[in-house]
Amino acid sequence: MQNTLAYQLLRTFAKQDIREARKWLASPYHNQREDLPLLFEQLAAAAPEGQPLPRKQAWQAVYPNRPYDDQQLRLLLSYLYRCLEDFLLQRETEQAPWLQQHLLLAAYRKRGLDSHFQKAYRKLHKHQRAETQRPPEYHLARYWLEQERYQEESTLGRTREHNLQELEDQLTCAFLSMKLRQGCFLLAHEAVYKASYRIALEEALLGLATQEPYRDIPAISVYCHCYRMLRFPEQDQYFTTFQSRLFQSIGLFPQAELRDLFLLAINFCIRQINQTAEGYLREALELYQKGLETEVLLENGDLSRFTYNNAIGIALRLQEFDWAERFLHHYRPYLEAEQEEAAFSLNAARLAFARRQYGQVLAHLQRADYRDLINNMVAKTLQMKAYYELDEFDLLESHLRSMRAFLRRKRHISYHQQNYLNIIRYTQKLLALNPMDREMAKALEEEIRNVEPLTEKGWLVEKVGNI
Repeated sequence: MQNTLAYQLLRTFAKQDIREARKWLASPYHNQREDLPLLFEQLAAAAPEGQPLPRKQAWQAVYPNRPYDDQQLRLLLSYLYRCLEDFLLQRETEQAPWLQQHLLLAAYRKRGLDSHFQKAYRKLHKHQRAETQRPPEYHLARYWLEQERYQEESTLGRTREHNLQELEDQLTCAFLSMKLRQGCFLLAHEAVYKASYRIALEEALLGLATQEPYRDIPAISVYCHCYRMLRFPEQDQYFTTFQSRLFQSIGLFPQAELRDLFLLAINFCIRQINQTAEGYLREALELYQKGLETEVLLENGDLSRFTYNNAIGIALRLQEFDWAERFLHHYRPYLEAEQEEAAFSLNAARLAFARRQYGQVLAHLQRADYRDLINNMVAKTLQMKAYYELDEFDLLESHLRSMRAFLRRKRHISYHQQNYLNIIRYTQKLLALNPMDREMAKALEEEIRNVEPLTEKGWLVEKVGNI
Protein backbone atom coordinates (compact mmCIF):
# COMPACT_ATOMS: atom_id res chain seq x y z
CA MET A 1 0.00 0.00 0.00
CA GLN A 2 2.97 2.33 0.54
CA ASN A 3 3.28 2.87 -3.22
CA THR A 4 -0.34 3.94 -3.73
CA LEU A 5 -1.17 7.59 -4.36
CA ALA A 6 -3.67 7.68 -1.48
CA TYR A 7 -1.10 6.35 1.01
CA GLN A 8 1.58 8.78 -0.15
CA LEU A 9 -0.85 11.70 0.09
CA LEU A 10 -1.96 10.75 3.61
CA ARG A 11 1.71 10.37 4.55
CA THR A 12 1.85 14.19 4.50
CA PHE A 13 -1.27 14.73 6.62
CA ALA A 14 -1.02 16.19 10.12
CA LYS A 15 -3.52 15.21 12.83
CA GLN A 16 -5.72 18.20 12.06
CA ASP A 17 -5.73 17.26 8.36
CA ILE A 18 -6.87 13.74 9.28
CA ARG A 19 -9.72 15.07 11.44
CA GLU A 20 -10.96 17.46 8.75
CA ALA A 21 -10.65 14.87 5.97
CA ARG A 22 -12.70 12.47 8.10
CA LYS A 23 -15.49 15.07 8.32
CA TRP A 24 -15.22 15.66 4.57
CA LEU A 25 -15.75 11.98 3.77
CA ALA A 26 -18.65 11.77 6.25
CA SER A 27 -20.59 14.44 4.32
CA PRO A 28 -23.07 13.02 1.77
CA TYR A 29 -22.34 16.01 -0.47
CA HIS A 30 -18.72 14.90 -0.89
CA ASN A 31 -19.05 11.12 -0.58
CA GLN A 32 -22.00 8.75 -0.71
CA ARG A 33 -20.07 5.48 -0.35
CA GLU A 34 -19.95 3.68 2.98
CA ASP A 35 -16.70 1.84 2.22
CA LEU A 36 -14.48 4.89 1.60
CA PRO A 37 -14.44 6.09 5.25
CA LEU A 38 -13.48 2.55 6.34
CA LEU A 39 -10.54 2.43 3.92
CA PHE A 40 -9.59 5.97 4.93
CA GLU A 41 -9.34 4.94 8.60
CA GLN A 42 -6.99 2.09 7.74
CA LEU A 43 -4.70 4.35 5.73
CA ALA A 44 -4.95 7.23 8.22
CA ALA A 45 -3.77 4.93 11.02
CA ALA A 46 -0.70 3.77 9.07
CA ALA A 47 0.40 6.39 6.53
CA PRO A 48 1.23 9.43 8.73
CA GLU A 49 3.74 7.33 10.69
CA GLY A 50 5.01 5.51 7.61
CA GLN A 51 3.80 2.14 8.90
CA PRO A 52 3.24 -0.69 6.41
CA LEU A 53 -0.34 -1.65 5.57
CA PRO A 54 -0.82 -5.01 3.81
CA ARG A 55 -3.41 -4.82 1.05
CA LYS A 56 -5.33 -7.84 2.31
CA GLN A 57 -5.49 -6.38 5.82
CA ALA A 58 -7.04 -3.19 4.44
CA TRP A 59 -9.50 -5.21 2.37
CA GLN A 60 -10.59 -7.28 5.40
CA ALA A 61 -11.24 -4.11 7.40
CA VAL A 62 -13.51 -2.76 4.66
CA TYR A 63 -15.14 -6.01 3.48
CA PRO A 64 -14.77 -8.59 6.28
CA ASN A 65 -17.08 -11.13 4.59
CA ARG A 66 -15.84 -10.90 1.01
CA PRO A 67 -12.86 -12.64 -0.64
CA TYR A 68 -9.92 -10.39 -1.54
CA ASP A 69 -10.30 -8.66 -4.91
CA ASP A 70 -7.21 -6.70 -5.93
CA GLN A 71 -8.91 -4.94 -8.84
CA GLN A 72 -11.78 -3.79 -6.62
CA LEU A 73 -9.30 -2.53 -4.00
CA ARG A 74 -7.44 -0.54 -6.65
CA LEU A 75 -10.72 1.01 -7.76
CA LEU A 76 -11.63 1.90 -4.17
CA LEU A 77 -8.21 3.48 -3.63
CA SER A 78 -8.75 5.56 -6.77
CA TYR A 79 -12.13 6.80 -5.47
CA LEU A 80 -10.57 7.70 -2.12
CA TYR A 81 -7.69 9.53 -3.79
CA ARG A 82 -10.08 11.67 -5.85
CA CYS A 83 -12.08 12.55 -2.72
CA LEU A 84 -8.88 13.56 -0.93
CA GLU A 85 -7.85 15.68 -3.91
CA ASP A 86 -11.17 17.53 -3.69
CA PHE A 87 -10.53 18.01 0.03
CA LEU A 88 -7.10 19.53 -0.68
CA LEU A 89 -8.55 21.85 -3.33
CA GLN A 90 -11.12 23.09 -0.83
CA ARG A 91 -8.42 23.65 1.80
CA GLU A 92 -6.28 25.64 -0.64
CA THR A 93 -9.27 27.71 -1.77
CA GLU A 94 -10.06 28.56 1.85
CA GLN A 95 -6.56 30.03 2.15
CA ALA A 96 -7.11 32.27 -0.91
CA PRO A 97 -10.13 34.46 -0.05
CA TRP A 98 -9.53 36.68 -3.08
CA LEU A 99 -9.97 33.59 -5.30
CA GLN A 100 -13.21 32.70 -3.52
CA GLN A 101 -14.56 36.21 -4.07
CA HIS A 102 -13.49 36.18 -7.71
CA LEU A 103 -15.37 32.93 -8.30
CA LEU A 104 -18.38 34.32 -6.43
CA LEU A 105 -18.40 37.40 -8.69
CA ALA A 106 -18.31 35.15 -11.75
CA ALA A 107 -21.23 33.12 -10.39
CA TYR A 108 -23.33 36.25 -9.77
CA ARG A 109 -22.49 37.61 -13.23
CA LYS A 110 -23.47 34.37 -14.97
CA ARG A 111 -26.80 34.30 -13.06
CA GLY A 112 -27.59 37.90 -13.88
CA LEU A 113 -27.65 38.99 -10.23
CA ASP A 114 -26.35 42.52 -10.66
CA SER A 115 -27.14 43.80 -7.15
CA HIS A 116 -25.41 40.79 -5.64
CA PHE A 117 -22.47 41.34 -7.99
CA GLN A 118 -22.11 45.02 -7.08
CA LYS A 119 -22.19 44.30 -3.35
CA ALA A 120 -19.54 41.55 -3.67
CA TYR A 121 -17.44 43.76 -5.97
CA ARG A 122 -17.41 46.66 -3.50
CA LYS A 123 -16.43 44.32 -0.68
CA LEU A 124 -13.55 42.74 -2.61
CA HIS A 125 -12.38 46.09 -4.03
CA LYS A 126 -12.24 47.57 -0.51
CA HIS A 127 -10.36 44.53 0.78
CA GLN A 128 -7.79 44.70 -2.01
CA ARG A 129 -7.20 48.42 -1.49
CA ALA A 130 -6.53 47.76 2.21
CA GLU A 131 -4.09 44.92 1.50
CA THR A 132 -0.58 45.82 2.69
CA GLN A 133 1.29 43.09 0.81
CA ARG A 134 1.94 43.89 -2.85
CA PRO A 135 3.58 40.89 -4.58
CA PRO A 136 3.00 40.32 -8.32
CA GLU A 137 -0.08 38.21 -7.50
CA TYR A 138 -1.71 41.29 -5.94
CA HIS A 139 -1.81 42.97 -9.33
CA LEU A 140 -3.05 39.79 -11.00
CA ALA A 141 -5.92 39.62 -8.49
CA ARG A 142 -6.71 43.29 -9.17
CA TYR A 143 -6.77 42.54 -12.90
CA TRP A 144 -9.16 39.60 -12.44
CA LEU A 145 -11.46 41.75 -10.30
CA GLU A 146 -11.59 44.53 -12.89
CA GLN A 147 -12.04 41.98 -15.67
CA GLU A 148 -15.16 40.66 -13.93
CA ARG A 149 -16.44 44.21 -13.52
CA TYR A 150 -15.81 44.96 -17.21
CA GLN A 151 -17.71 41.85 -18.28
CA GLU A 152 -20.60 42.71 -15.96
CA GLU A 153 -20.83 46.28 -17.30
CA SER A 154 -20.61 45.07 -20.91
CA THR A 155 -23.29 42.42 -20.38
CA LEU A 156 -25.69 45.02 -19.00
CA GLY A 157 -24.91 47.39 -21.88
CA ARG A 158 -24.05 50.29 -19.65
CA THR A 159 -22.71 53.24 -21.60
CA ARG A 160 -20.67 54.96 -18.92
CA GLU A 161 -16.90 54.89 -19.19
CA HIS A 162 -15.49 51.41 -18.77
CA ASN A 163 -12.59 50.56 -16.45
CA LEU A 164 -10.29 49.83 -19.37
CA GLN A 165 -7.35 51.89 -18.08
CA GLU A 166 -7.44 50.11 -14.73
CA LEU A 167 -7.52 46.78 -16.55
CA GLU A 168 -4.54 47.76 -18.68
CA ASP A 169 -2.51 49.09 -15.73
CA GLN A 170 -3.05 46.07 -13.51
CA LEU A 171 -2.36 43.62 -16.33
CA THR A 172 0.89 45.44 -17.14
CA CYS A 173 1.95 45.52 -13.48
CA ALA A 174 1.23 41.81 -13.10
CA PHE A 175 3.03 40.84 -16.32
CA LEU A 176 6.01 43.11 -15.72
CA SER A 177 6.62 42.07 -12.12
CA MET A 178 6.10 38.35 -12.78
CA LYS A 179 8.35 38.45 -15.86
CA LEU A 180 11.11 40.23 -13.92
CA ARG A 181 10.75 37.79 -11.03
CA GLN A 182 11.05 34.82 -13.37
CA GLY A 183 14.08 36.46 -15.00
CA CYS A 184 15.77 36.81 -11.59
CA PHE A 185 15.42 33.10 -10.91
CA LEU A 186 16.74 32.24 -14.38
CA LEU A 187 19.80 34.47 -13.93
CA ALA A 188 20.46 33.04 -10.46
CA HIS A 189 20.26 29.51 -11.88
CA GLU A 190 22.60 30.45 -14.73
CA ALA A 191 25.19 31.74 -12.26
CA VAL A 192 25.28 28.49 -10.30
CA TYR A 193 24.79 25.81 -12.96
CA LYS A 194 26.39 27.56 -15.97
CA ALA A 195 23.15 27.13 -17.89
CA SER A 196 21.98 29.51 -20.60
CA TYR A 197 18.40 30.77 -20.86
CA ARG A 198 16.62 32.92 -23.40
CA ILE A 199 14.84 35.78 -21.60
CA ALA A 200 12.41 37.47 -23.97
CA LEU A 201 11.83 41.24 -24.00
CA GLU A 202 14.71 41.94 -21.60
CA GLU A 203 15.49 45.49 -22.76
CA ALA A 204 11.82 46.41 -23.07
CA LEU A 205 11.06 45.09 -19.58
CA LEU A 206 13.92 46.98 -17.94
CA GLY A 207 13.05 50.15 -19.82
CA LEU A 208 9.36 50.00 -18.94
CA ALA A 209 10.12 49.19 -15.29
CA THR A 210 11.88 52.54 -14.85
CA GLN A 211 9.01 54.60 -16.28
CA GLU A 212 5.96 56.10 -14.61
CA PRO A 213 3.66 54.78 -13.25
CA TYR A 214 5.50 51.46 -12.89
CA ARG A 215 8.82 52.36 -11.26
CA ASP A 216 7.25 53.03 -7.85
CA ILE A 217 5.26 49.77 -7.77
CA PRO A 218 7.03 47.65 -5.08
CA ALA A 219 6.90 44.35 -6.98
CA ILE A 220 8.28 45.96 -10.14
CA SER A 221 10.91 48.07 -8.39
CA VAL A 222 12.32 45.25 -6.25
CA TYR A 223 12.54 42.71 -9.05
CA CYS A 224 13.88 45.26 -11.54
CA HIS A 225 16.80 46.13 -9.26
CA CYS A 226 17.33 42.46 -8.40
CA TYR A 227 17.46 41.66 -12.12
CA ARG A 228 20.03 44.39 -12.79
CA MET A 229 22.15 43.15 -9.87
CA LEU A 230 22.20 39.61 -11.27
CA ARG A 231 22.65 40.65 -14.91
CA PHE A 232 25.48 43.12 -14.21
CA PRO A 233 27.35 41.71 -11.17
CA GLU A 234 30.41 43.85 -11.83
CA GLN A 235 28.44 47.06 -11.17
CA ASP A 236 28.21 47.40 -7.39
CA GLN A 237 25.59 50.15 -7.45
CA TYR A 238 22.91 47.68 -8.59
CA PHE A 239 23.45 45.52 -5.50
CA THR A 240 23.40 48.59 -3.24
CA THR A 241 20.11 49.81 -4.72
CA PHE A 242 18.53 46.35 -4.58
CA GLN A 243 19.54 45.85 -0.95
CA SER A 244 18.06 49.23 -0.03
CA ARG A 245 14.77 48.50 -1.84
CA LEU A 246 14.64 45.03 -0.29
CA PHE A 247 14.97 46.36 3.26
CA GLN A 248 12.26 48.94 2.51
CA SER A 249 9.95 46.23 1.17
CA ILE A 250 9.76 44.05 4.29
CA GLY A 251 6.06 43.74 4.99
CA LEU A 252 5.11 44.27 1.34
CA PHE A 253 5.66 40.64 0.33
CA PRO A 254 4.67 37.28 1.84
CA GLN A 255 7.35 35.77 4.07
CA ALA A 256 8.17 32.96 1.63
CA GLU A 257 8.73 35.42 -1.22
CA LEU A 258 10.81 37.72 1.00
CA ARG A 259 12.94 34.73 1.95
CA ASP A 260 13.57 34.01 -1.73
CA LEU A 261 14.57 37.65 -2.28
CA PHE A 262 16.95 37.62 0.70
CA LEU A 263 18.51 34.37 -0.52
CA LEU A 264 18.99 35.83 -4.01
CA ALA A 265 20.91 38.72 -2.42
CA ILE A 266 22.88 36.51 -0.02
CA ASN A 267 23.86 34.01 -2.71
CA PHE A 268 24.92 36.89 -4.96
CA CYS A 269 27.20 38.17 -2.16
CA ILE A 270 28.67 34.70 -1.66
CA ARG A 271 29.45 34.39 -5.39
CA GLN A 272 31.13 37.80 -5.31
CA ILE A 273 33.14 36.82 -2.22
CA ASN A 274 34.24 33.59 -3.92
CA GLN A 275 35.53 35.72 -6.81
CA THR A 276 37.75 37.68 -4.36
CA ALA A 277 35.27 40.56 -3.83
CA GLU A 278 35.80 40.43 -0.07
CA GLY A 279 33.97 43.73 0.39
CA TYR A 280 30.71 41.80 0.09
CA LEU A 281 31.36 40.00 3.38
CA ARG A 282 29.92 42.91 5.37
CA GLU A 283 26.88 43.16 3.09
CA ALA A 284 26.25 39.43 3.41
CA LEU A 285 26.35 39.65 7.21
CA GLU A 286 23.93 42.60 7.15
CA LEU A 287 21.54 40.55 5.04
CA TYR A 288 21.72 37.65 7.47
CA GLN A 289 21.21 39.97 10.43
CA LYS A 290 18.20 41.71 8.85
CA GLY A 291 16.72 38.42 7.69
CA LEU A 292 17.04 36.93 11.17
CA GLU A 293 15.79 40.05 12.94
CA THR A 294 12.60 40.04 10.83
CA GLU A 295 12.35 36.20 10.89
CA VAL A 296 12.35 36.20 7.08
CA LEU A 297 15.03 33.49 7.04
CA LEU A 298 12.97 31.20 9.27
CA GLU A 299 10.71 28.64 7.61
CA ASN A 300 7.83 27.37 9.71
CA GLY A 301 9.76 28.58 12.75
CA ASP A 302 12.89 26.61 11.82
CA LEU A 303 16.31 27.79 10.66
CA SER A 304 18.03 25.64 8.06
CA ARG A 305 21.45 24.28 8.94
CA PHE A 306 22.79 25.84 5.73
CA THR A 307 21.77 29.33 6.87
CA TYR A 308 23.15 28.55 10.35
CA ASN A 309 26.50 27.41 8.91
CA ASN A 310 26.81 30.22 6.36
CA ALA A 311 25.93 33.05 8.76
CA ILE A 312 28.58 31.91 11.23
CA GLY A 313 31.11 31.42 8.43
CA ILE A 314 30.62 35.02 7.24
CA ALA A 315 30.84 36.38 10.81
CA LEU A 316 34.08 34.49 11.46
CA ARG A 317 35.69 35.85 8.29
CA LEU A 318 34.83 39.35 9.53
CA GLN A 319 36.17 38.44 12.99
CA GLU A 320 32.76 39.22 14.49
CA PHE A 321 33.37 36.59 17.16
CA ASP A 322 31.01 37.97 19.81
CA TRP A 323 28.11 38.17 17.34
CA ALA A 324 28.89 34.67 16.11
CA GLU A 325 28.80 33.32 19.68
CA ARG A 326 25.45 34.99 20.43
CA PHE A 327 24.03 33.71 17.16
CA LEU A 328 25.41 30.22 17.78
CA HIS A 329 23.51 29.82 21.06
CA HIS A 330 20.41 31.90 20.32
CA TYR A 331 19.48 30.08 17.12
CA ARG A 332 20.45 26.58 18.23
CA PRO A 333 16.83 25.78 19.30
CA TYR A 334 15.59 26.87 15.86
CA LEU A 335 17.46 24.03 14.14
CA GLU A 336 15.63 20.82 13.30
CA ALA A 337 15.99 18.40 16.21
CA GLU A 338 17.90 15.72 14.30
CA GLN A 339 20.45 18.26 13.04
CA GLU A 340 20.81 20.44 16.13
CA GLU A 341 23.69 18.75 17.97
CA ALA A 342 25.85 18.22 14.88
CA ALA A 343 25.32 21.77 13.54
CA PHE A 344 25.93 23.38 16.93
CA SER A 345 29.08 21.35 17.70
CA LEU A 346 30.59 21.91 14.26
CA ASN A 347 30.06 25.67 14.39
CA ALA A 348 31.21 25.90 18.00
CA ALA A 349 34.41 24.21 16.81
CA ARG A 350 34.75 26.71 13.95
CA LEU A 351 34.38 29.60 16.41
CA ALA A 352 36.90 28.06 18.81
CA PHE A 353 39.39 27.64 15.95
CA ALA A 354 38.97 31.29 14.92
CA ARG A 355 39.73 32.25 18.53
CA ARG A 356 42.80 29.95 18.52
CA GLN A 357 41.27 27.73 21.22
CA TYR A 358 42.47 24.54 19.59
CA GLY A 359 41.81 22.22 22.52
CA GLN A 360 38.17 23.31 22.52
CA VAL A 361 37.99 22.61 18.80
CA LEU A 362 38.73 18.94 19.42
CA ALA A 363 36.33 18.80 22.37
CA HIS A 364 33.43 20.21 20.33
CA LEU A 365 34.09 17.89 17.39
CA GLN A 366 33.82 14.82 19.62
CA ARG A 367 30.26 15.68 20.68
CA ALA A 368 28.37 14.90 17.49
CA ASP A 369 27.99 12.30 14.77
CA TYR A 370 28.37 14.08 11.42
CA ARG A 371 26.19 11.99 9.11
CA ASP A 372 26.11 14.64 6.40
CA LEU A 373 29.10 13.95 4.14
CA ILE A 374 30.20 17.56 3.63
CA ASN A 375 29.84 18.45 7.31
CA ASN A 376 31.81 15.31 8.09
CA MET A 377 34.67 16.50 5.88
CA VAL A 378 34.51 20.04 7.29
CA ALA A 379 34.82 18.53 10.78
CA LYS A 380 37.73 16.32 9.72
CA THR A 381 39.49 19.33 8.18
CA LEU A 382 39.04 21.37 11.37
CA GLN A 383 40.43 18.45 13.36
CA MET A 384 43.41 18.28 10.99
CA LYS A 385 44.17 21.98 11.42
CA ALA A 386 43.79 21.78 15.21
CA TYR A 387 46.30 18.90 15.38
CA TYR A 388 48.74 20.98 13.33
CA GLU A 389 48.34 24.06 15.54
CA LEU A 390 48.84 21.90 18.66
CA ASP A 391 52.01 20.32 17.16
CA GLU A 392 50.35 16.89 17.40
CA PHE A 393 52.11 15.71 14.26
CA ASP A 394 51.85 11.96 14.89
CA LEU A 395 48.10 12.27 15.40
CA LEU A 396 47.93 14.52 12.35
CA GLU A 397 49.67 12.01 10.05
CA SER A 398 47.36 9.23 11.22
CA HIS A 399 44.36 11.50 10.74
CA LEU A 400 45.40 12.38 7.18
CA ARG A 401 45.68 8.69 6.28
CA SER A 402 42.21 8.13 7.73
CA MET A 403 40.80 11.06 5.73
CA ARG A 404 42.29 9.72 2.49
CA ALA A 405 40.86 6.24 3.10
CA PHE A 406 37.45 7.74 3.87
CA LEU A 407 37.46 9.74 0.61
CA ARG A 408 38.39 6.70 -1.46
CA ARG A 409 35.14 5.09 -0.30
CA LYS A 410 33.13 8.15 -1.42
CA ARG A 411 33.81 8.33 -5.15
CA HIS A 412 30.45 9.91 -6.03
CA ILE A 413 31.48 13.37 -4.74
CA SER A 414 33.99 14.19 -7.48
CA TYR A 415 34.43 17.96 -6.92
CA HIS A 416 34.47 17.73 -3.12
CA GLN A 417 36.65 14.62 -3.25
CA GLN A 418 39.30 16.43 -5.30
CA ASN A 419 39.20 19.45 -3.00
CA TYR A 420 39.78 17.38 0.14
CA LEU A 421 42.39 15.19 -1.55
CA ASN A 422 44.25 18.41 -2.39
CA ILE A 423 43.96 19.55 1.23
CA ILE A 424 45.43 16.24 2.41
CA ARG A 425 48.17 16.30 -0.21
CA TYR A 426 49.39 19.81 0.56
CA THR A 427 49.14 19.34 4.32
CA GLN A 428 51.41 16.31 3.94
CA LYS A 429 53.80 18.40 1.83
CA LEU A 430 53.69 21.05 4.57
CA LEU A 431 54.67 18.44 7.16
CA ALA A 432 57.53 17.19 4.97
CA LEU A 433 58.91 20.67 4.28
CA ASN A 434 62.46 21.37 5.46
CA PRO A 435 62.23 24.64 7.46
CA MET A 436 65.77 25.55 6.32
CA ASP A 437 64.98 25.24 2.60
CA ARG A 438 63.51 28.63 1.67
CA GLU A 439 63.52 27.87 -2.05
CA MET A 440 61.43 24.75 -1.50
CA ALA A 441 59.04 26.69 0.76
CA LYS A 442 58.65 29.40 -1.88
CA ALA A 443 57.97 26.79 -4.58
CA LEU A 444 55.38 25.04 -2.37
CA GLU A 445 53.62 28.33 -1.65
CA GLU A 446 53.42 29.10 -5.36
CA GLU A 447 52.10 25.62 -6.08
CA ILE A 448 49.41 26.00 -3.40
CA ARG A 449 48.33 29.38 -4.78
CA ASN A 450 47.82 27.92 -8.26
CA VAL A 451 46.07 24.63 -7.47
CA GLU A 452 42.26 24.27 -7.74
CA PRO A 453 40.05 23.32 -6.04
CA LEU A 454 41.58 24.05 -2.63
CA THR A 455 39.30 25.66 -0.05
CA GLU A 456 42.05 25.76 2.63
CA LYS A 457 44.43 27.68 0.38
CA GLY A 458 44.69 30.67 2.73
CA TRP A 459 45.50 28.55 5.79
CA LEU A 460 48.11 26.48 3.93
CA VAL A 461 49.83 29.57 2.48
CA GLU A 462 49.93 31.11 5.96
CA LYS A 463 51.49 27.98 7.47
CA VAL A 464 54.13 27.74 4.74
CA GLY A 465 54.98 31.40 5.32
CA ASN A 466 55.38 30.80 9.07
CA ILE A 467 57.99 28.05 8.66
